[in-house]
Amino acid sequence: MSSNRIQSLGPLVRRLAVLAAALLLVAPSWASAQNPEIRLLEDETGWTLQVDGRDFMVLGMNWDYFPIGENYNYTFWSQSDDFIMAALDREMSLLKSMGVNAIRQYVGVPPRWVQYIYERYGIWTILNHAVGRYGVNVDGTWIASTDYSDQRTREVLIAEVVAMVQEHRDTPGLLMWLLGNENNMFNQYGGVNATRTLAGVYPHAYCSFLNEVAAMIHEIDPNHPVGVANLETQMIEYFEDYAPELDYLGVNAYRGWEGFGNLFRYCARYFDRPVIISEYGSDVLYID
Repeated sequence: MSSNRIQSLGPLVRRLAVLAAALLLVAPSWASAQNPEIRLLEDETGWTLQVDGRDFMVLGMNWDYFPIGENYNYTFWSQSDDFIMAALDREMSLLKSMGVNAIRQYVGVPPRWVQYIYERYGIWTILNHAVGRYGVNVDGTWIASTDYSDQRTREVLIAEVVAMVQEHRDTPGLLMWLLGNENNMFNQYGGVNATRTLAGVYPHAYCSFLNEVAAMIHEIDPNHPVGVANLETQMIEYFEDYAPELDYLGVNAYRGWEGFGNLFRYCARYFDRPVIISEYGSDVLYID
């Protein structure tokens, strides 16, 4: 997909606008519209995300729900409807009052709750599939370091993404699709939140995999944009040649007090797509 033509896809931002999975949208008066037209436009001023012909700035939050004392094994969406509704009403009312108009959620949220959040609070959902971020189950065998050069691994992950898209594509409140989360992190990194993939070892395979997934999503659902949540700007020089089907670039930027620096200029130089800040903060390395 050429970046210099109009794409009937999803809302992103003005110019190299910022999603900020640590800052998303505010509920507009037209938030109740069903299946709005979402378009991503580029002109001489840069990129614009539009919903039903209106410019749309994404102001959002990464959002999930874990009660105190629980860990990653906790499944919020398997709780009773009364419990889920009470939690959503409390959380979403707070987010709405902050000016949030979108949340980034991982696979697992049922479509009806995406619709509920949107219709009740005007908050959109960016739905995120991790595509093997911490490993993948291939034919009953757990593989901790996802190898995107392995054909069977690619087939398994693509099947999971296709199932997600088919389930959610017509859901009111769906804003766009997001793939991965720092999957490009080098697997030698030893932090507790490290990503254990081989994307950094085989960048061409990883990027071609992203391209294959994005193309598949476009075929099933041409109405919502597809992006990747990248660790900083590492590997984006491969995207133009090996992942041109990506509609936008999400960047997890932990630059602390330094701000964004040359981030937007660098992205524009190597991968001319709208940019969203899918995470932002200050890494412990930057704290004195």
